[in-house]
Amino acid sequence: MRDGRRVRGLLARPAPPAHPNAIPGTWDLFLPVAYYQTPVKAMPKGLCEAILDFCRAPHAKTLRGLIRNVRESLHAHCTTALLLDDVTRLKMHREDDQDTLDLIRDLMSLNVTLVLIGVNIPGSGPLREGRHDPRTGQTVLSPVKRGRSHNDEAANRTERRFDMINLDPFHYDTPVGIAAWVNHLAGIEDQRRLFRAAPGMLTDGTMPEYLFRRTEGIVGLLKRLIEDGCTKAMENGQENLTIDLLQEIPIDLGNVPGRDPGAGEVPVLKDGGGGATPKRRRRGRNTVFDDQGGRPAADA
Repeated sequence: MRDGRRVRGLLARPAPPAHPNAIPGTWDLFLPVAYYQTPVKAMPKGLCEAILDFCRAPHAKTLRGLIRNVRESLHAHCTTALLLDDVTRLKMHREDDQDTLDLIRDLMSLNVTLVLIGVNIPGSGPLREGRHDPRTGQTVLSPVKRGRSHNDEAANRTERRFDMINLDPFHYDTPVGIAAWVNHLAGIEDQRRLFRAAPGMLTDGTMPEYLFRRTEGIVGLLKRLIEDGCTKAMENGQENLTIDLLQEIPIDLGNVPGRDPGAGEVPVLKDGGGGATPKRRRRGRNTVFDDQGGRPAADA
């Protein structure tokens, strides 16, 4: 008995690599890159526990013990890059978020490259509002403004230790931009595990332009649309992606658990899509029998 979704899931999930210096009879993993998603309400203890869970390491009972376990675990697993996603959820007016940011800076003392990922980082709490300087390629940040924050200098200490790298959405207005978009779709197409997927399923005809119009070149939205399309194609037995099938799927990130609209994680699209039923225009009230007032006496 064949379960297509289970088979495809197993094919797409590689086994974790073994540690190069693993001791025979033990289970040591080689994790050069560790990933962690910042919760909406971050705390230093939660950050340590999430990193330890990713490394499958034990937890200590105290914060100091957790930090020690994180340091030892990252070193033991040969971790060289630590990715912290949705870092824009950190708000500098909350003391717990400031403590979490201090812990992130402390992790820089390890031999680990920190990669902070977020939407509109220059305008968020960890890094103040800034502008791009084309001469130096760096982000010039405005002076610290005194406000309600418990520690107004927290962002100032952070911005001195990081370089800003902007990853803009794909563009579809130049030949170079169109070629980059099509190449990206070709890479996604090669990874699809649909039984009737034909070459050019995402790259031929008007499909690239359609996908760009639906997602505005945003990789995360494209990923959500393709995933939902593949799920629908497997459920109805179609086993391939077409414009007609994708047109029935709305792109809605509001129902994804763990996303914070206040941090810009739920973008608003001009063409959110497909199967959404348009709102009916409310019919106006009939004013035929309204009293418009009596005629003036001079006109009587």
